[in-house]
Amino acid sequence: MGIKLTAKAQRLYDCIKEKGGGVLEEWRMLDKTGMSHGSFVAARKELVAAGLLLLGKNVRKTTYQLVDLNRKAPAAPAGGRVKKGRKKADKPSYEVQEAIMPRVVGEFADFDDWLLALNEELGGCVDVSQSLVSSSEYIVFSPEYGEEDSYTVRESEYGGVIVE
Repeated sequence: MGIKLTAKAQRLYDCIKEKGGGVLEEWRMLDKTGMSHGSFVAARKELVAAGLLLLGKNVRKTTYQLVDLNRKAPAAPAGGRVKKGRKKADKPSYEVQEAIMPRVVGEFADFDDWLLALNEELGGCVDVSQSLVSSSEYIVFSPEYGEEDSYTVRESEYGGVIVE
């Protein structure tokens, strides 16, 4: 490949390659790679920045497309020639491929206080649903960012909530 990746980025790259890309559920990749959500996000950013991964959306699901850096130029049509290089419009902008949704974490007076902070930070109408896996995990979807993220919410010793 020729690009030096961190061990976590390489593990994520291998996982996506094994699955063949497409719509992949984050929790399955976390389970397969043994990474935390934070490590997963950092590894994914590294792959995008290295030009090895393109991210997209299929409704609310993230799609993963590996970029083949060894691909050859397309064959020339009969009697024609292939123009080498790419037009500026064809070159993907890796910085634009992933809009980074901010995380809203910390200590809040109560759950409703956190919901207000989510709406303020992520745009007026976020969708918050409790995870089917854990009663302390919540999935937040922001239409403004077109992304979702998971949060762990637990009660603090002072009666508020701590969101991680």
